[in-house]
Amino acid sequence: MLALTLWASTANSAQGPLCEPSAEVLQELEKASSATGADNPTVEQVIEPLRSLRDRFPNDLFVHLRYQDAIKDRGVEGHLKELFEEYLVLKIKHPDDPFYLYLFGRTLEGRMTPQAISTMEEVFKFNPNFAPAHRTLAEIYGSARFRDRKKEKAERSAFQKTCPGSVIPTQPPPLPPPGDFSKAEQLLGQDESKERVVELVYQALQRDAWRLQRIRPFDWYTVEEKKQVAREGQLRQWSAWGLLVRHYRNTEQQDKASPLLEEMQGRLDRIQTDRDPDLFWAAGVTLTTLYLEGNQLDSARETLKRMETVLVKQPNRKRSAELARLKAKLKGRAARR
Repeated sequence: MLALTLWASTANSAQGPLCEPSAEVLQELEKASSATGADNPTVEQVIEPLRSLRDRFPNDLFVHLRYQDAIKDRGVEGHLKELFEEYLVLKIKHPDDPFYLYLFGRTLEGRMTPQAISTMEEVFKFNPNFAPAHRTLAEIYGSARFRDRKKEKAERSAFQKTCPGSVIPTQPPPLPPPGDFSKAEQLLGQDESKERVVELVYQALQRDAWRLQRIRPFDWYTVEEKKQVAREGQLRQWSAWGLLVRHYRNTEQQDKASPLLEEMQGRLDRIQTDRDPDLFWAAGVTLTTLYLEGNQLDSARETLKRMETVLVKQPNRKRSAELARLKAKLKGRAARR
């Protein structure tokens, strides 16, 4: 359930400032949040009850906010684009209304944040005391990506004059944690957990993919931060595939282990070592280890040669030690033949 935001609004009516939803709206929002009844609801299952609620309360700020937040929290690129277009239409239909101008600007927050800032400034031309816009600007200027301490302080002060004590959350929200492979590792090789291990591994990979989705469409994060999260996910994929190969081998499912191992080799062959040496090295270590465990010594030897070539071009003490350990294992395996 998304946390309710508490703030002020002169929203589209003569009700005066609103720093929190009415009791009726709060109750309805809670009902909408629990309406799916699913443990892991789809984005559509989350959004539809809120869309229906918005149809019932078209002028209520907090219903719009919850609807927007649900899409930002769970939607993919298509949902985010639809959200933008939806509120663009509303803004055009109400050209002189700061309420809809604000809601449109909020769809830009975290996506096209500089434009969101300029939209909030435009809101103030209609109403200099429009507290929600001050709150949004305080969020933006308090973020790591768009930090401006002086402006953040000014916007917080302007907002809290209307809503003293109301919460201004930190942006962006924390990223979801990466997938957890530990349970699958604990069950590795157990016959009674044949399908469970596979299920747990793919659940962890899906969580990693979702983690990347939570950063990729948003400009809260730098290009380098996005690359780092993507890279972490790619490295964890190799660990996951290695775990699956071991599981298939241990449970005598060679018909599944061999094709996966071949696919991993194909992926290694496609990695451009000059552009992505870190990923190549992690993949090489994983594959070599699997080849050694499966007594596929020729394949292990060939992979080690390729890794040695990369190491010559880019010397690294840690990798040199790792390569030496793998070579020693290969020598030991060969001697026992």
